[in-house]
Amino acid sequence: MSFRALIVYCIAIFSFFSCTSSPTQQTQKITIKASKEISGVAKDSGYYLTQAKQIYAKNNDIYQRNDYLLQAAEALQTEHQCQKSIRILQVLQPELQDNRQLTHGKLILAECYLILSDKTFDKVESILANLTDAYGYRARVAALQAQLEVNKKQWLKAAITLQDTDIEELQKTQTIWQWLNKLDLTELEKARLTETTLQPWLQLAIIVKRFALEPEVFKQQLVNWQSRHLGHPLVTSLPQEIQSSLIESPIQARRIAVLLPLTGRLANQGLAIKEGILAAYLENLAAAELDPTASTEFGETTQSNSQQYREIRFFDSALKTAQQLNALVADFDVVLGPLVKEQITELTAVLPSDKILLALNRVELKTNTPTIVQLDEISEPILAVPEHYYFSLAPEDEAQQLALQIQQRQLVRPIVFAADNPTTQRMAAAFIAAWQEKPNAIQPDLTIFTDNKDMRIRVSEMLDVTQSEKRINQIEVLADVEVFGMERNRRDIDSIVLFANPEQTALLNPIIEASLSAFARKSLSVFASSRSYSVDLNSNSLRDLRNLTFADMPWMLPEHSWQPLANQTKQLWPQRQDTLLRLFAMGFDAYNLLPNLRRLKTLPQLVSHGLTGEINVDEQGVLHRRLPWAQVAQNRVKLLAMD
Repeated sequence: MSFRALIVYCIAIFSFFSCTSSPTQQTQKITIKASKEISGVAKDSGYYLTQAKQIYAKNNDIYQRNDYLLQAAEALQTEHQCQKSIRILQVLQPELQDNRQLTHGKLILAECYLILSDKTFDKVESILANLTDAYGYRARVAALQAQLEVNKKQWLKAAITLQDTDIEELQKTQTIWQWLNKLDLTELEKARLTETTLQPWLQLAIIVKRFALEPEVFKQQLVNWQSRHLGHPLVTSLPQEIQSSLIESPIQARRIAVLLPLTGRLANQGLAIKEGILAAYLENLAAAELDPTASTEFGETTQSNSQQYREIRFFDSALKTAQQLNALVADFDVVLGPLVKEQITELTAVLPSDKILLALNRVELKTNTPTIVQLDEISEPILAVPEHYYFSLAPEDEAQQLALQIQQRQLVRPIVFAADNPTTQRMAAAFIAAWQEKPNAIQPDLTIFTDNKDMRIRVSEMLDVTQSEKRINQIEVLADVEVFGMERNRRDIDSIVLFANPEQTALLNPIIEASLSAFARKSLSVFASSRSYSVDLNSNSLRDLRNLTFADMPWMLPEHSWQPLANQTKQLWPQRQDTLLRLFAMGFDAYNLLPNLRRLKTLPQLVSHGLTGEINVDEQGVLHRRLPWAQVAQNRVKLLAMD
């Protein structure tokens, strides 16, 4: 393209967009501002395009003409018109010869890609791979690099890179704090040994995770930290959640009402949770002793010389209406339960908003006004209330954690086998949805099997073993001789995910192993959820599960910290099913979590270690569990280090 044609084309682009649509502000998709505001420049993009045309017409100065065009592209970005900026740069870039101008053009292009869409990370990464941070662009290159690292959930790298940007200091401080809170305690401790420039953030994050559930110790540790980093922006602008945690009080419950189905079809589940709650209450009876002068959650104060303990009363929630349940709990400080989702939704609609509730299931929550379309929905989500919390052993959570774990192991192409039942199919759907949240992730193949015979057929088909057998038979027919061959499985997968019960998994795992070719360079990793494991598996059953990696709550795995309690429950209920053991653990954790729910909600990065896993609470009061990982090695289960 001639130089004159270039100018004409750029101005034509500008004119076309200006005439066909009014400028609209693009939604900022990136967490940090990738483009540096143009300071000291009052001219708009039209001015620079005109200047480019005039300067070239006057003296054929290609370099200055290109500079004006780059400034026009920069101005368009600032005017929130990145589509126009990209069109100009795409035309201009082949004409650029100067390294500084090339760098400037690529930088604007990368920034605009990120501003317009969160689906362009590959393009931006490709641009950054060949982009120098010279010519005064280091801060802007660092901002782009930090955003790419955030997209990959490389929080520590992103925090390190962000320090080289020139975004406003308070924003930088707060952003680094938010990112580093994504790390667990082990990762923080490791980073503290090497990252000297991040010490204030790392030390504070470690203090929160270690001591925030011990208020007095936490305050003293915080004072010590502040004295070590006087004048640092993180000290002068202490994160709001930490300030809030310092003034809030724990939940002081004198009377707890527990709503559980103790009769009917869910009676066994309700009784298992009840036994877990009682076990937690009796294990630490000293914590249930009341201060006779302490005020209740309703502000009442009692005086008594006799020893008093927290009252827990269990109510059968089966077949009761929300109004009946509300009347039962009217005089109690805290409500634990119900278990059934429909009852939770109905009860929260009539329960006083200041009543503390820890529901034993999860319901759909919303914080925004519904749209017209949503008003016609049959099931209306409920509004989140500050003192309402939701604790669930949701199988979808396990599936999502499984997807993250596989991605952290740098595996990119799993296939999924799921039994034909509602729970395992929900888990498979949750796994695939979580997997595809990663940009450019390949959608995993999903196979549903109905019975053992169908299972064997599906595995052979999915691994392409059936096709390999057919090819061997075809060669035999063509050659008219017996061919000694070994079937080969497909090579484009690197992991297998199972959503099945222990019996199905014990059949699936050997079939998969038998279907894998001996010619493979490395074996495929096989992953499963807690549904594939049972504490009742003997050594022979475990051999069928060898090399299986799975997640489960600590209570169900060996070498946990509650062995005396486990021994007692084994004596009391020697034949108890796995499902009821898990519900017992849920009841145990639910009771122990009550005093700390407010602090956990205020500090979402904080975790409480329980029988059911590492528990944190999000801003809507929903409890989330992080499960440990284990692997079957020969005839025993060994714990794996948490990533």
